[in-house]
Amino acid sequence: MKNPTQSIRIIKVIVWPIIVAIIFFLTLLLFKGQIAPKEMQLNSKGIKISFYLLEAAEHERPGTATKSAPNVRKIQETAKRGSAVSLEGAKILWVDDNPENNQYERKALEALGVQFTLATNTDEALLKLSNQRFQLVITDFKRADDERAGYTLLMAIKKLTNPPPVIIYSGGATPQFEREAKEMGAFGETTGPEHLFNMTIDAIKAQ
Repeated sequence: MKNPTQSIRIIKVIVWPIIVAIIFFLTLLLFKGQIAPKEMQLNSKGIKISFYLLEAAEHERPGTATKSAPNVRKIQETAKRGSAVSLEGAKILWVDDNPENNQYERKALEALGVQFTLATNTDEALLKLSNQRFQLVITDFKRADDERAGYTLLMAIKKLTNPPPVIIYSGGATPQFEREAKEMGAFGETTGPEHLFNMTIDAIKAQ
C-alpha cells in the first residue's frame, strides 16, 4: 500500500504536468497559434470573449478600407476587462442590413449577459424603439437604402424621450468620422471589435 507522501509525489511528477499540458494545448487551439503569454491569465469567461473578438477581428467586414492582422494583446486586455464585468439584462438594439456580419461581436457581448434585438433598417429600428426600452443602440453607417443611415437613425433617436446612447459601428470609420459622430450626438463611432466591446461597456455603465 502506497503512503500519502508517495501518492502526492506521483501526482506532482506525472498527473499535474499532463493536466497543465492539456490546458495549454486547448488554449493554443483556441487562439489559433496567436497566443501571447498573458492570455494564460484569463478565466473561462475571458477566454470565450477573446475567442469571439479574435474571430470578429479576422472577419473582413464590408466597407473596411484596409485589413490588418488582429492585435492579440489588445484583444486579450479587452477580454480581461470583460471577464470581470456583468451587463446581465442589458438590452441592445443592433441595426444592420447584414446582421450576420456582426455575429461574433454579439457573441462576445452576450458573454456579459447582454440581450440583443436586431433590426435591418431605420424604420424597423424606430418601431422597436417605440415599443421597448433599450440601454444602447448600435448601428452601421451605410445601408443599401441610405448612404448615411447611421446619422439618419441617430437624428431620429435624439428626438425620442429619454433616448438611448448610440454607437456607430462602421467599416469605414476614420478619426474625422469619429469626431463628426460625437459632434452629432453619438456616444462614439468605431471600426474595431475590441473598441466596440469596451465602448459598449462604457455606454451602459454610464447610465
